[in-house]
Amino acid sequence: MTASPHTTARLRAQGLTLSYAGKPVCADISLGIGDGKFTVIIGPNGCGKSTLLRGLCNLLPPSSGTVVLDGQDIAQIPTRQLACRIGLLPQSAQAPSGITVADLVARGRYPHQGPFRQWSRQDAEVVAGAMAATGVADLAERDVEALSGGQRQRVWVALVLAQETPLLLLDEPTTYLDIAHQLELLSLLRRLNRDQGRTIVAVLHDLNQACRYADHLVVMAGGQVVAEGAPSALMTPALLRDVFGLDAIILDDPVSHTPLIVPR
Repeated sequence: MTASPHTTARLRAQGLTLSYAGKPVCADISLGIGDGKFTVIIGPNGCGKSTLLRGLCNLLPPSSGTVVLDGQDIAQIPTRQLACRIGLLPQSAQAPSGITVADLVARGRYPHQGPFRQWSRQDAEVVAGAMAATGVADLAERDVEALSGGQRQRVWVALVLAQETPLLLLDEPTTYLDIAHQLELLSLLRRLNRDQGRTIVAVLHDLNQACRYADHLVVMAGGQVVAEGAPSALMTPALLRDVFGLDAIILDDPVSHTPLIVPR
């Protein structure tokens, strides 16, 4: 299983090693995120998917190597500027106590504020649009702490959408969502990708959803990228066996005509 480089990558990891408490979790990763693509990172638990996502937005500074955004070392980009270019949905986001849905989603506009750019009608429209797109507009005045896990997850997605960045990094965005809302969210992300040209990178556990929605799959194991490519070319019984320890057959999905994985 070999990885092929992207030639149109705005965001690129070069020899990236990421560590916690001095112990490497991801080692010597070189990876390009295709501009305008919907990339999904998959791999078994503990393989470093979330760590890689944190490294790609400089939330976790590298032990060695670099992350380059539009030709610039990401570590040299001021925090507010970076927040206008990359939006991150972390795996376990925490809301301040007592905050309403509308106020939390509005925080996605903070990177766009400044001494000469205060809250505007445009900001209000963006926030309203983000809440409508994620189906939480009717929860606007509710306390975030009072929501179900699935409702909170959609609120966090709305916050990231309100940030209006050209690159979106989402760590397990379908967590806590029922199947209907999972598909609704993934369809929304695909529309943002195809209609607005946003570059999407998501960590997903559901392999069939990854194959259905991704333009490009990145497969991780043991803290390294072991394969990448289009789902139709990449997904094989051998890969599933080697990476996931899964004995399965692969069929053609009758709806999306993407790989459909059926465990034996």
